[in-house]
Amino acid sequence: MEHWRTPYLGLREIPAGLDDFELTTFFTYSAEERAIIFARRQGLHRLAVALHIGFIRMSGRCLDAVDRVPKRLWLHIGEQIGIEAPDIATLRSLYSERARTLVDHQVLAYESLGFRQMTEHQRRYVVRWLRGALAGSNSGGSILPELKRWFYEHRILLVADRELKRLIVGATNDIEQTFVTGLHTAYQNKTLEQWGEHLHRLRSDGQTTQTWLWAAPLKQSTVQISDLFAKVDFLKELGVQDRWPVVVNDAAIRLYGKRCAYRAPSANRRITSHRRTIEVACFMRYALCTTSDQLLIMLRRWIRKMVNKASVETAPRYSDAQKRLREFAEAVRDLAADVGLQDGALRTRLHALADSTLKDVRMSRAAMGRAWLIEHPHQARAMLANLLTLSFETESAHPVLEALAMLRALYASKSRELPTDVQIDFGRRWKDALSSADRNAALAAFEWATLLKLRMALRNGSVFLAHSFAFRGNASLLIPQATWRAHRHSHYGQLKLPLDPKEFLGPIKEQLALRTREFSEAVTAGRIRLDLNGMHLDKVAASPEASQVLALRRALYAERAPGQIAEIMLQIDSKVRFSWLLLGREPHSRSELLLTYAGILALSTAMSAAQVARMVPGLSAEAIRQMTKRLADDRKLRLASDAALQYVLRFEIAQHWGRAELASSDMMSLETPRAIWQARADPRRKTNSIGVYTHVMDRWGIFYDQPIVLNRRQAGAAIEGVVRQSAVEDVGQLAVDTHGYTHFAMAQAKLLRFDLCPQLADMSTRRLHVFADGCVPENLLTVMRGDLNETMIEAAYDSLVHVASSVRVGQCSAVQMMDRYGSDARGQTVYVAGVHLGKALCAIFQMDYHLNATFRSEMRHVLNRGESMHTLQRAIHDGQIPIDLAKRDDSLAGISSALSLMCNIVMGWNAGHMQSAYERIRAEGAEPLGEYLRRVAPTNIEGINLRGTFDFPVEKYAELILPSSMATSVLELLRKS
Repeated sequence: MEHWRTPYLGLREIPAGLDDFELTTFFTYSAEERAIIFARRQGLHRLAVALHIGFIRMSGRCLDAVDRVPKRLWLHIGEQIGIEAPDIATLRSLYSERARTLVDHQVLAYESLGFRQMTEHQRRYVVRWLRGALAGSNSGGSILPELKRWFYEHRILLVADRELKRLIVGATNDIEQTFVTGLHTAYQNKTLEQWGEHLHRLRSDGQTTQTWLWAAPLKQSTVQISDLFAKVDFLKELGVQDRWPVVVNDAAIRLYGKRCAYRAPSANRRITSHRRTIEVACFMRYALCTTSDQLLIMLRRWIRKMVNKASVETAPRYSDAQKRLREFAEAVRDLAADVGLQDGALRTRLHALADSTLKDVRMSRAAMGRAWLIEHPHQARAMLANLLTLSFETESAHPVLEALAMLRALYASKSRELPTDVQIDFGRRWKDALSSADRNAALAAFEWATLLKLRMALRNGSVFLAHSFAFRGNASLLIPQATWRAHRHSHYGQLKLPLDPKEFLGPIKEQLALRTREFSEAVTAGRIRLDLNGMHLDKVAASPEASQVLALRRALYAERAPGQIAEIMLQIDSKVRFSWLLLGREPHSRSELLLTYAGILALSTAMSAAQVARMVPGLSAEAIRQMTKRLADDRKLRLASDAALQYVLRFEIAQHWGRAELASSDMMSLETPRAIWQARADPRRKTNSIGVYTHVMDRWGIFYDQPIVLNRRQAGAAIEGVVRQSAVEDVGQLAVDTHGYTHFAMAQAKLLRFDLCPQLADMSTRRLHVFADGCVPENLLTVMRGDLNETMIEAAYDSLVHVASSVRVGQCSAVQMMDRYGSDARGQTVYVAGVHLGKALCAIFQMDYHLNATFRSEMRHVLNRGESMHTLQRAIHDGQIPIDLAKRDDSLAGISSALSLMCNIVMGWNAGHMQSAYERIRAEGAEPLGEYLRRVAPTNIEGINLRGTFDFPVEKYAELILPSSMATSVLELLRKS
């Protein structure tokens, strides 16, 4: 069910001002429905049944009041069934005199659409579904819209809102009682009460404990890392680390923990119900997990920073090279000046000098860096002393845990020498340093080796923390083994994968062999040139933009008047009611509607709440801040963005813009203040930034977005967007740049039923990989390697599907999974098998790219489409992210989704004008070519005012956006008159 239809669910009356699209969608009838309508003998009854069918299709409930039926709707229905539309009084009299007729028409209408009244069995099923949905939801928003969608999708007639709310309240109370029981079982009442008392206590710095625990790090520094260690130690002393009940899952921890965090400590203290126990406990656990995540992320970055510093400090300098050259030259000159030397002696001395110079073998850069680290052990020792307080775990014996245990004993005994009988193997690179006669230096080497191995182990999940969200063990990220064994066949079926790995690999091998033959033939024919540097295609000159495209662009935008962003938001809201989706209901008043718009602007335009308040008269900065926090729930903003996207795709012209199953994804950086701990330097703009990763349809429009950290692989984010999106039909191909792909990610994308299509940097120099049992044509030996192991892929096939299924069902995110199976997972069987499968898929893609000019053009075109979206995004968000929004993941996700919503709103407004112009052009007898329409984008911002005082003419659209308020106003006027 499309997201834009959600606001219609549960309506009690027919909304005024239905447009052509709504009339066509809801009040157009199939052949079966027409047969049911025409089975009524009288024309008035036919009209009535048609009205009821359309209303149920629109709202999911029966129409009881027929007093307010728009005249335009009567005319439309009359045209549909060929009957002259009556006046409203006629229909009202029909039902007032025959009450049973209304019931008969309602039953006939909902049965024709497959709807049924809710039975007691279905009621119990609804309650079970509600418990599961509430237990798995980390959104603070109302679940009422989701419940209405569930009723509609299961073809159950909606009941009154008060009954739905009663079901929600009952399910919520049941879940919270389960949480309370679990917490009381794990912890005593006294402990839980002590946690609540600690929250509002003042610390020596004047802030409450709750404020201190919730504060995000100010920046990346060892001082901030020490503060995070202090928070973890404080929470562990309170016992938050131990005995956490499994029944209170991560979603509940996030939901109730954030509720507590967003209230003042004094307000939390006034809550007396059992909910306070849940919120306080979840806040403590949430603070422990997020602090642990922040600590380990900053630790990994600090280790990397120290390695980089060692590399810089030991980098060869020009002055050193000059000094060595001068010393050699002076020695040669001295020998030449010694007239007492005979020729034989001179030759001998010159040979000896040359040999001594050549034997002065310099260490590698990495070895020099390790030597520098060993000479500077103090920071590593201080960091490890704190790390020893963390309870790291592993699923099997691991050298890092053994090393930490040994260091714990050495530090306790205040020893500064490494014992000679150490058996922990950190690899050959550290072997000489660990066996050095200088045992102080050996201990320093041991400490740095432990930190570097810990960094890698945290990345691949072999070492983990139980009280963490991002650094848990691999077992917790995957579907439990017992569950996987029991439901394995079901997961294979949902992914539409064969159980036999040979059956899965067979088509891939056949396609790879076919492409290899075609590629060899293309090389022989000269269409593709090979040399020692790789594969080359003849360069194609860029074609100038056709004059027809320029003329078409001018024609499509000719009648579009200048627009104010305020009225554009109102106009699109009147079409899709995204404000209803954000609030979970109709806005109560004009002020609440404006506050919703102001919250969107504050999140998407880089303006602070105070700046938006100055631009929207009548709203206070504090009210906008509160609304911004409320809207920062990325799920609600994403639903609103999806509804706006679906509005863009309604138009016929959108079908000419591209393929429905093709999309691209790319990252754009948003500048942040310098003192943001997750900010990284944008290599192009040279500013501290946070990334926004967006997925763009080939038909335009953003269908998924997420914030990411710069300078990290984006393959997980690319997969996550396709798997989690719910705005469009399944995406079959996703074009990405080099940063958005890894070989393991290509394998996982294939298992998740779409193709990752990377535009690789230096594609011509990339090697092609085929299976070892395949034949490599002689003319491809310079670019092709037969080194893929089919047996290894078959052996790990079930594990690969296990990983893909865990991502699909939401056991973990694709971002987490791709982080775990990155380069630090080298040596793991699953990772190696996935890389081999990904290399085979990448070879097929590379050969398709070189062989098929149309495919190559499409990939480049859709990637350019994603890049061009950044122009619109930067026009809307043209400054720094406000510092109060840049510190937390929740607010960053809100910024990302609000920006996507605003982009889709602008594109929807443009698409509406383009469609009108397109229809006018065709009415005049012209038919623009699809290839020309494809090159005219709905991202034009010329003439759109995105700044200034925002004047929202709500009255023009109030009948569609605020129908209840308008009806109330009319009744008040009637009473006064």
